[in-house]
Amino acid sequence: MRLKTLFVRFYKSFNYDFLKVKDKRAKKKDWEDIDEKWYPYLQIPIEPKVTTIVGANESGKSHLLTAIEKAISGKDYNDNEIYRDDFCRYSRFFAIREGELKFPDFGCEFDNLSVKEQQQIQSISEIPKGTQFDSFFLFRTNKDSLTIYLQENKDKYTRYLVEQKNVEKITNFLPHTFRIHSDIDLPDTVPIKQLLKRANNPKGTRFEFLEREQRNIIRELLNELYDNKGGLPKNPSALNQPDSKLQQTISSLIKNLEDNNWIYGKDPKKREKQFDLAYKLICKVAKIDHEILSDLADAMLEGKQGYTEALLKMINNYLSDSLNFPSYWVQDRKFSLRLSARDHDLIFTIRDRTGTDYSFSERSNGLKYFLSYYIQFLTHDYKESSSQILLMDEPDTYLSSQAQQDLMKIFDKFSNPEDFRHPVQVVYVTHSPFLIDKNHAERIRLLEKGSDDEGTWVVKSAAKNLYEPLRSGLGAFVGEMAFIGNCNLIVEGQTDQIILAGAARYLRSCGVSERETIDLNHVTIVPAGGAPNVPYIVFLACGRDVEKPAVIVLLDSDQTGDDAKKNLKKGGPRHRELLKDKFILQIGDLAGESGLSLPSGIKPTVIEDLIPLSICAKACQDYATQICGAKNDDIAAITEDAIKKKLIDSKTVFDAVQACCQDILKGSVKIEKVGFSRSVIEVIYTLSKEYSHTKQSDNALQEFENNFKLLFRRIERMQREAENERKEKRLSQKIDDVIQQFIKDHPHSARREDAIARLEDIESRLDDSLESDPIKSAIQDIRRDYKLDIEMTKTIDNYEKFKEDLEKIKYAGKLASQKQEEEE
Repeated sequence: MRLKTLFVRFYKSFNYDFLKVKDKRAKKKDWEDIDEKWYPYLQIPIEPKVTTIVGANESGKSHLLTAIEKAISGKDYNDNEIYRDDFCRYSRFFAIREGELKFPDFGCEFDNLSVKEQQQIQSISEIPKGTQFDSFFLFRTNKDSLTIYLQENKDKYTRYLVEQKNVEKITNFLPHTFRIHSDIDLPDTVPIKQLLKRANNPKGTRFEFLEREQRNIIRELLNELYDNKGGLPKNPSALNQPDSKLQQTISSLIKNLEDNNWIYGKDPKKREKQFDLAYKLICKVAKIDHEILSDLADAMLEGKQGYTEALLKMINNYLSDSLNFPSYWVQDRKFSLRLSARDHDLIFTIRDRTGTDYSFSERSNGLKYFLSYYIQFLTHDYKESSSQILLMDEPDTYLSSQAQQDLMKIFDKFSNPEDFRHPVQVVYVTHSPFLIDKNHAERIRLLEKGSDDEGTWVVKSAAKNLYEPLRSGLGAFVGEMAFIGNCNLIVEGQTDQIILAGAARYLRSCGVSERETIDLNHVTIVPAGGAPNVPYIVFLACGRDVEKPAVIVLLDSDQTGDDAKKNLKKGGPRHRELLKDKFILQIGDLAGESGLSLPSGIKPTVIEDLIPLSICAKACQDYATQICGAKNDDIAAITEDAIKKKLIDSKTVFDAVQACCQDILKGSVKIEKVGFSRSVIEVIYTLSKEYSHTKQSDNALQEFENNFKLLFRRIERMQREAENERKEKRLSQKIDDVIQQFIKDHPHSARREDAIARLEDIESRLDDSLESDPIKSAIQDIRRDYKLDIEMTKTIDNYEKFKEDLEKIKYAGKLASQKQEEEE
């Protein structure tokens, strides 16, 4: 069973669907009337796998998550029931008079029911036995009154009541909602007895369960007792005197040990959840036996350092293998989480690619919280008896842009498990562009808040035209943004961007191979604003910095594209190559590819040439009617054959399209490239839906798919090579390896000839990059300053200073790059 649609009315910022009331085409549903007046629910479609809720602050995003919970179970994740103060304040039904009080209304549409789930729903409702249904509607009104509707045909629904005694039963059959807590991170330290307590082993002194800060306070109180030993009264009853300093100390000690708020700090509930997370990591992820934890606690208490270290080493090995964290945290492939022991505590530390250990407090919040989300994912308790829905509210709060991209991998693992576990629907709220999956625009739900009594409403088609409606919703442009991806694909203009992104999303929806489409979360398509600008955009992306991102280029095969390619070959500083030839692709390079389908007489020159003529004709018709207001009778003559006739005198398919429209529409409509490209993508999706219903194939659609698969294969190959080249050891690291080996071989002194040999080793590793020139210059300075070429058998003067200057060589390129930027 899956949640297909959420219905909500009069809840928090959600009033009712005021737009539907004003739409003459809309029809009333059986559940939408109140006192014979039309108050339609707001409907939020939920994707089978992942749904992304976006919108500006206070637009109702978080309320939507609690609406899902209350619609299904009548309670939210904090066990808060449906209260009257949940009612929309600007609804005309918000009242305080007797007999007029109301609760918000909720509803759900569920589909994909199994036979067992059908029988369960029948058993607690009035639905006759034997009724076949793959979906149903469930509405919750007046807090806990449930009504089921089954759709008989397009406009007819049959209503079935659920008796009050069965309200809780039906909730047990519905999908179970749960949350990944975005405000719980892994603690720096955890008393080992707190872990054993969670393993049903609560043995230990009260002192051992305390945290270090509280234990230090206890020690201070004990010191105070010790300091007062000379003043102990001979009469024991004197200890009971309220003004006794000793009595005050003892009372403070006892009071603290009894006070959970003191033991766990200001937020004991949060601290308990952090300890739960630590327990899940050690005992559920790494699967460390409870008895081993008990042995470790005893060894720590008894001072058995050798045994303690042996156990910790084994635990750390299992942690590393079980977490496999670097596969998700791409920012540091050498990251490892480690445990150490001190006093009564286990301490979490992080070892990064530098080989250095850090405490959590010394690292970013992003790493801690991402690790928390990852642990919660690994230890989630999957329900075999019911479907599940993961809800998450603004997980981007603590995460960097790259970490947010990494988090989407976890969402994908929930919704597409690789093992026996059932898929989990994911619904998350975000205001970050980095948590929007550009490969799946259909997943986006944009909420906006209207004025007066309009309340929150759902913007339809939010992802069309490169996410442009999301700009106001997120407060920032969320389209393809330059230089934020792991790989940047530079194209000539926005038309290329629209067609490539649209085709990539379409092919991904068809389930093609990863090599036959583009991962839009990984590749950023950057329009240069014209072919002449491409070399400069490439220079901005990678021409000035030592650490270059992966950059590839797609150009037209016309004169401007050819000129841009020439400039990429010699347009860099000192006329050096900006980009290697293997990272530049022109549309004409596809000529001769097996499977490429083009109109007769056309050589591939621009990206529009890859679009079949019949699709171009339909896109022209849509553009003319929707954008320019042309009438159907006028556009009927825009056909594949009409465009084909214009190909004789045209260089490209788009030139033929423009000429055809000019003749037929007599200049009343001018086809503009960007609008035409958007229409092409809409036509592709429309054709796909039409032929999926008839289970037939369309030749033009097949040609479109084949052409762009070929293009994407070439782009994917370039992308892979560019990223592999970037991943190779950087020049500065290669140089450092030589330097460190030299210093290791000659820690205290060295002959000048030994130094010359190593400097020549470094020079042999230099290439023709911008980084190399400053390094060559630094090497010459060292040879001159330390007179290495004179009397080479002598030892180097001022050897300690020589080692310092030698180690600076690897930074010469970076320093020169920064200086150049400052000068510019």
